[in-house]
Amino acid sequence: MAKTPKLPKWFWLGCGTAGLAFVAVFLAGSGIFGWRLYQLEWKPQGRTALRFEDARLDFENVLDISKGTGSLPFMAAVVIDRDGDGRDEAFLGGGRDQADGLFAYNDNARAFINVAAFAGIEKPKGDATMGGGAIDLDGDALPELFVARESGVWLYRNKGDRFEGERLDLPIDASTVPLSISFGDVNRDGKADFYVSGYLRNDLVEGQTIFTRPYGGYSYLFVNNGDDSWRDATEEYGLKRQHNTFTALFADLDNDFDGDLVVAEDTGVVETWENTGAPPMRRIDNPSVNSYPMGVAAGDIDNDGRTDLYFSNVGPTIPEAVVRGDLPEDAPFNPDYMLFRNLGGLKFEDAAKSLKAARLGFGWGAVAADLDLDGHEDFVIAQNYAKFGQPAIIHRYSCKIMRNEGGAGFAPVERRTGAANRRFAIAPMIGDYDGDGRPDLIWANLNGPSQAHLNRTPGANVIRIAFPDAVQSLHARVEVVAGATRIYREVVSSQGLASDQSASLFIGLGAETAADKVTIRFADGRTEEHSDVAAGDVIIPGETR
Repeated sequence: MAKTPKLPKWFWLGCGTAGLAFVAVFLAGSGIFGWRLYQLEWKPQGRTALRFEDARLDFENVLDISKGTGSLPFMAAVVIDRDGDGRDEAFLGGGRDQADGLFAYNDNARAFINVAAFAGIEKPKGDATMGGGAIDLDGDALPELFVARESGVWLYRNKGDRFEGERLDLPIDASTVPLSISFGDVNRDGKADFYVSGYLRNDLVEGQTIFTRPYGGYSYLFVNNGDDSWRDATEEYGLKRQHNTFTALFADLDNDFDGDLVVAEDTGVVETWENTGAPPMRRIDNPSVNSYPMGVAAGDIDNDGRTDLYFSNVGPTIPEAVVRGDLPEDAPFNPDYMLFRNLGGLKFEDAAKSLKAARLGFGWGAVAADLDLDGHEDFVIAQNYAKFGQPAIIHRYSCKIMRNEGGAGFAPVERRTGAANRRFAIAPMIGDYDGDGRPDLIWANLNGPSQAHLNRTPGANVIRIAFPDAVQSLHARVEVVAGATRIYREVVSSQGLASDQSASLFIGLGAETAADKVTIRFADGRTEEHSDVAAGDVIIPGETR
């Protein structure tokens, strides 16, 4: 019987090496696949009547975000009714050597038209536009435009037919780039104050995961001198510190009609400050721990008459071991989104998990708005991160529309509405661009084309309250009685991230076709009551019906 020839050692060595390589590839592939599965949000789309129609908007942000030499990955996204015609326009920030855009919807063209050059909006060469906001300074019902750029804060005064721009002489540290501008009236003198959220210049950035030492840019509170010039009141109000900050807003958290300050730190916590009526502000506790709070939304999610707060975060996009950065192992850390339910008395609980709004992807600007007009405020959230690009291990998320299911929880519906967006969005922009009284949506996308959607929800019953975009409107409170339903809203400026939303409130009535009574209470003590307001009506505060 013939013997089987003995195979050489190199054959077995080759087989072993190939086997080990196969196992390694299999394990690596399984690991990446498993990690990608973990990154998914795992939320089924909910049901909604909300429907959008696409509209052409030809603006493609071009941003160089190279480490050291490029700019920070932000762009302005401001909703402004520049001419007081009842239709909002969209201001979109450009990168270095790219013009900013100001877009108005044209019915005949069925598209947004760029009117920035006509409106006199110009910017210096080599200057990237980071953020902005709109507010009327001189009482002519035409809002001014504030713009945060790498070069500083710019004010464009509205002259009716054109804007006239100037760089404000503000004492901002040379290491800091202003990102967001948030409006308030901290001393209740009827003049606009503003908070500038600052981030470290891109060429000075050491990393994005530094928690345990003073690091970053500076943020500032500028108080109006009474003549629409501003002084640095940061130290006076107890707010001076060095820490990278994405955005902030003023909201009336204790129903005393003044603006309390909410600040979203990068690699930090949510800061909440009570406006006590005189400096300094008082730091108040909240449920946040070490995290990456970025976008801030403010709305009354359960119609109890108290303003709640929602914060985007990094979510499951990146391994926790990476995003914990220099935190000790035993330090508390939370990558989930946070929803501070306002319990009254400046007490909050994080209800994000119980309301199914905690585990979402890498988030940026977040806004509260009743898009489907059922009487409950939804959340609209920009997602993804341009600095990562799209390597195989990073999941690309769809920006979220989280429908409020009657205060019982939230469910994503963006794919059902026709407004899904998988580009790198910095903020949603909510406004009435076509003048039909319904809230439309623009996604301000970094390094790509922005995306516009007009609200075409059938049978929607809505009342639009067209507040002047002015300091006198801030923190006005609205109560709507429609049958057995009560709806509460507050006028809050500067929601999102590097953004500002429409000055109008869109009050959805659900199945009701009219409101029995609409009561508006202003911070200066004025009260207006409107009876038998039909769906489709527009209330202009200060005008008799």
